[in-house]
Amino acid sequence: MNGEHLAGGHGADEDHSGEHHSRGHRAGGYALVLGVLAVLCALIPVIGDLVAVPLALFAVVLGVIGVGHYDSGRAPRMLPSVLGALLGAIALLLVVVAVLASSPLG
Repeated sequence: MNGEHLAGGHGADEDHSGEHHSRGHRAGGYALVLGVLAVLCALIPVIGDLVAVPLALFAVVLGVIGVGHYDSGRAPRMLPSVLGALLGAIALLLVVVAVLASSPLG
């Protein structure tokens, strides 16, 4: 009975390590998706700005985390992380330009 329990526990450990590897890969994928959504929302006037800023910030943070995972060997690719962070930064820039252009001071 103990042998069966140990065998089941060992299989769960192997699945968990594979899940850990894919979690590092997911940060870059999420960064890329959020970066694309942030840029698209930044192009929508007023309401898009309110949605784009948090999405862009999360994209930048997850992009940096994804690059860290790549550097430590936990993620197979760095490109989605870098693109997500870059798109998040572009979305933030678009929002800042739109707000400055529509402000009464400008």
